[in-house]
Formats: sequence, C-alpha cells, structure tokens
Amino acid sequence: MWSCPKCERVFEKASQPHSCSKIPLEKHFENKIKAKEIFDRLLKEIDEKVGKVKTISLPCCIHLFGKYDFLAALPKKEVLEVRFSLEKVLKSPRLKQSVPVSSKYFKNCIDIDSPEKIDKELIAWLTESYHLKDK
Repeated sequence: MWSCPKCERVFEKASQPHSCSKIPLEKHFENKIKAKEIFDRLLKEIDEKVGKVKTISLPCCIHLFGKYDFLAALPKKEVLEVRFSLEKVLKSPRLKQSVPVSSKYFKNCIDIDSPEKIDKELIAWLTESYHLKDK
C-alpha cells in the first residue's frame, strides 16, 4: 500500500495517478441535513462495530479508509448513497446498482434513507468490505 504524502490517500500501487484536491467535509452536507444525520450515525456504527477509519473529503464524495479505501459516501438531499466493494453482487432489494471493478470485485451501491437503515445486515456487508483485502 502507498500513501500520498500530500493528500494522505491510500492506494494499492506506489505513485498512483490521482488528484490531491480536498474540500471541507461540511461542504458535502450544505442543505442536506438528513444526509448528515445518516452519515454521522454510519460513522459511529462503523467505529463501534467494524473498525477505525480515516475520513477523506474529496470534491466528488467522502471516502472512508481502513487498510484501504473501502467505502465512498455521496450525500444527497434525502439519502446517503454508499458504495463499497465485495467479491460478489449483493442479492438484496436494497441494492441500487452493482458494477464490476475487476475480475474479482464488485462495487455495490445502496441508498440509506434513515439512520435506522444502518442495521445488522448493512454492518455485516461493510465489515466484509473493510476486511476484504486482509485475505
């Protein structure tokens, strides 16, 4: 793993091309009070049940890093869209979209529309994603 000395993002390959642009986290939540409430709860649940993370706020979205970039959060007015990698496509009505990112991994996307939707099922998926590259 390689960490960019300028922006502190973590990548699998040394000197991977990327943008070092960052924005204040609060910028993502302007006029998105519900998304902020959901995000705060998500961070708390991940911290307590999954593992320690580093939050990096990029212009496109918010990234959470454990040992690698395991989750992207995209705040919207009424929902928080989360994208996370797994070695499978989720078989769930909660799945919004799944996109292959390699021959082995799929980026699974779901919308969380209330803090109560951060349940055992979601935490299990995020735990699996968090530890995906421990194997």
